Amino acid sequence: MTVSIYAIQEAAAVVPSWRRVFTDNDPFGWPFASWVSAGGVVYPTDGLHLTRTQYEALTSALGTIGETGFFISAVESDGLEFQRRPWGHWWSEQASYEEYCALDLTLENALYSRHGRWGVLISHEMHAVVGGTIEFVRALTESRTDWLEDLRMLNKEWSGNPKAEWLQSRPKFANRVDRPRIG
Repeated sequence: MTVSIYAIQEAAAVVPSWRRVFTDNDPFGWPFASWVSAGGVVYPTDGLHLTRTQYEALTSALGTIGETGFFISAVESDGLEFQRRPWGHWWSEQASYEEYCALDLTLENALYSRHGRWGVLISHEMHAVVGGTIEFVRALTESRTDWLEDLRMLNKEWSGNPKAEWLQSRPKFANRVDRPRIG
């Protein structure tokens, strides 16, 4: 059996790629670098993993933009402390969904491009925020046609929640590629 996910012992190997995509590790806002022009939310996730459909849409989108692998990092920490940890970082190269799910992800985590072109930040509240180039997000939405339904379901789930302002006040979570994010 070929191993497709490898542990990375040096956080310094992933931090430059992380910083190209993200500015923070908060999945209750827009954690992306200022250049990120497209994005949205996926909901529900399978706990701290993407669902099979979400994962397969992601890997399909990667093929469209010419990438075959990505970093995974456990990012839940006090601030950005995770960037200094010698554990909780992996490289995934064409891993199957089963291999991905075999990772013992018990903290909020991120999947992101080595080249800094896209990122997915998964929350313990069973949603993920996605951002990247228009090309990547368009490929993702073409692979997964229920993208707009995710946003509707998340809004419904969070309606009445006093902590929902992160979602309600963010037009950038429009889950549309034909309209640039606002804010």
